[in-house]
Amino acid sequence: MHIETETHGEMSCQIESNDERDHYLGTLRYKIFEIGLISGPGAAAVRAQFRVICGMTDEGGMVRHGVIMLGYHNRAFSGDVLLVDGEIIGEWASDDEECCHFTATDSAEVTLSAPSPWMLHDSIADWVNCGDDKPKG
Repeated sequence: MHIETETHGEMSCQIESNDERDHYLGTLRYKIFEIGLISGPGAAAVRAQFRVICGMTDEGGMVRHGVIMLGYHNRAFSGDVLLVDGEIIGEWASDDEECCHFTATDSAEVTLSAPSPWMLHDSIADWVNCGDDKPKG
């Protein structure tokens, strides 16, 4: 059942209750595009999580595919990479040739590389979604 929709600029979070699991689910959107899902024990928890994510985007973060890359839009071109639930999964940086690299939290070596932040973001999302098949560092 739809409870409410929170908005922040062009981002929104449609909060719904899930009676089967006794928790609340928030669908994150940028304009009309779904960019992630968050959940919590109540609408207030989901709302608070959405506000934290909005704060990260206000500081230059980018949210796509349930993954947040900090340092994306503020021209830092490096920063933490985390899931929308707050779990830090690694960090990313751009080198002198503007190639971008992601290093997973449990790795000492670069886990993924791509020629742009946008393409790296896609690669990280694919890596996250492959579950147990993640490359080990």
